[in-house]
Amino acid sequence: MYIIGLTGGISCGKSSVAESLRRYCRAVTLDIDTVTHWLSEPGGELFEIYVRHFGERIITDKGFLDKKLIGEIIFNNPDERKWINSVAHPILLNHARDFLVESCEAGAGLVVLEVPLLFEAGWEHLFDEIWAVYTKRQLQIKRLMSRDRLTREEALARINAQMTREEICSRADVVIRNVKGYADVRRQISEALRGRKF
Repeated sequence: MYIIGLTGGISCGKSSVAESLRRYCRAVTLDIDTVTHWLSEPGGELFEIYVRHFGERIITDKGFLDKKLIGEIIFNNPDERKWINSVAHPILLNHARDFLVESCEAGAGLVVLEVPLLFEAGWEHLFDEIWAVYTKRQLQIKRLMSRDRLTREEALARINAQMTREEICSRADVVIRNVKGYADVRRQISEALRGRKF
């Protein structure tokens, strides 16, 4: 089983690369953000931890976490961002390891974990290879504003809170440039995997 860690800045196209690997390379994939979302639902492990820390103010009238408010808190307060990562990353790591064990037992040849904060979390040891995805900054800002309904200032705060594109790419084994569209991304994936058998 060969394991790829897929990372990159927020709204750079990691999910598109993961989808291509799943569709054309028969990869088994897991998006850590999806796991985070699941654990943040009412009754979930992260839900309970966040409410204990931040209080009832982060719960909406419908009983869910107010993710926009939490985002405002952690992206404007480095100490709170450090705290939330310190409690979330170990929990997510356990789920990632369980997924890898299950994938191995199922006979998977290629496994891809989509991990936005891969380097920040110190998960490099999990992977045979690390891929980084990046896009043009203005496109990244536009996508993030549209996806999360943020102002430009809010989007920039989230982007600037992460590791720089240059550092992420310098630490990766493969860099995918998501700047010319889906076909070009597929071409780069094919080149990166040329000659590989999983």
